[in-house]
Amino acid sequence: MSARRIHVRISPVGEITVEADGFQGKGCEAATKAIEEALGKTRERTRKPDFWRQNNRHQNQQQLGEG
Repeated sequence: MSARRIHVRISPVGEITVEADGFQGKGCEAATKAIEEALGKTRERTRKPDFWRQNNRHQNQQQLGEG
């Protein structure tokens, strides 16, 4: 697992970007929620491919037949 980081960037014109790295699924939104709320209304949200990946810790198994 890669290191988890939250990057907050402020452009010269005052636009703020919050980016989460190393999170999967909704973990990135949970990690940045407090920062986003403190900064005010979110204008745009872009989800990275990691958002759509399943967390591999939980696996479902099913056995069919008599084994």
